[in-house]
Amino acid sequence: MIADLLIEDIGALVTMEGPGLGLVEGATLACAGGRVVYAGPRAGFAGQLAPEGERVDAAGRLVSPGLCDPHAHPMFGGDRAGELAMRARGDSYADIQAAGGGIYSSVRATRAAGDDVLVDRTLARLGRMRALGTTTVEAKTGYALDLPGELRMLHLYAEVARRAPVRLSPTLLAHVLPAEVLGDAPARASYVSAFANELIPQAAAERLAQACDVYCDQGAFTIEEARALLEAGRRAGLGLHCHAEQFTRSGATALAAELGAWSADHLERVTDDDARGLAAAGTVAVLLPGAMITLDLPRPPARRLLELGAFVALGTDCNPGSSMTESLPLQMSLACMQLRMTVEEAWLAVTRRAAHALGRDGGRLAVGAAADVVLWDATSPAEVPYQLGRNLVSRVWVGGKA
Repeated sequence: MIADLLIEDIGALVTMEGPGLGLVEGATLACAGGRVVYAGPRAGFAGQLAPEGERVDAAGRLVSPGLCDPHAHPMFGGDRAGELAMRARGDSYADIQAAGGGIYSSVRATRAAGDDVLVDRTLARLGRMRALGTTTVEAKTGYALDLPGELRMLHLYAEVARRAPVRLSPTLLAHVLPAEVLGDAPARASYVSAFANELIPQAAAERLAQACDVYCDQGAFTIEEARALLEAGRRAGLGLHCHAEQFTRSGATALAAELGAWSADHLERVTDDDARGLAAAGTVAVLLPGAMITLDLPRPPARRLLELGAFVALGTDCNPGSSMTESLPLQMSLACMQLRMTVEEAWLAVTRRAAHALGRDGGRLAVGAAADVVLWDATSPAEVPYQLGRNLVSRVWVGGKA
């Protein structure tokens, strides 16, 4: 066995294989050609390091799979920091929109931004995500709204993916209706039809998106429109996501389960029946504590979802308005401290369950798995969510490359 990356003297290796965290103490991790070739007790490794390979002394520290962010909006123009100040003084979302803020301000800024600006800023965000331990990121469109603009975002994501320091999973998002069609029923119907029957098939045919998503809530798409868009995505062979039950109960979670979606996201207002439906369908419940805290929303019922058999993942929801964070470790902290999730459940939620939510078999360190690895300045898994807001990442490898 010849390794080109050998990490030795690992105090605790989180493999995410078997029960719990699949924790191995006193471990060695060996990788070759971008894949894991050994992950286990140090005494069991019988190979050697290639002459040009990298040998790392973990010095008794924690090693884990790279983290996976299953819900993020990393490409957008402009800045909405001023909205935090408005919310802090008591302004409502309607007040902020009336003052020219809200999602449409991001749409205007994204439409106006040059390609180089959007690509460079997205790469910078992804670089910061990697520095916080994330090696796979879902990347949603949704800040152009007009069909050519959404296609442009997908093309820019393709450019980002060629240069990104992480793995990218692009998603075409039907976010909200363009301001130009609001209040015009025929124009609205025409927009939904064109998105479903023109944009989604084109994005799939050009292999620009791996999934499609729709935001189904008050002020966004109706349940009937969401069905039309998601069924179009399924016909085109894309994976499905759905923003569901965030502000109001729309029935979108049940729709996601019915259609076999990869995930249903937000879920502040899900019911037990919704949870049972997700469990039966294998649709992952992606919870977004950053948005919950920013918008002062009810806590999604993570404990109940888990008790009823649903898979639960955590995402940053990185976006300019409601969750301006790039940190999955922070979401783990909030999950343990606010959502009653255990440390083991939080780790699973940003590794294997998060990968499942993106249609991937990732988030683990076992023979044959991708060599996406994080070395932490910690000695136990609990230290990562325990250290609220502190970055404990020491080194990150994606495909075995630092």
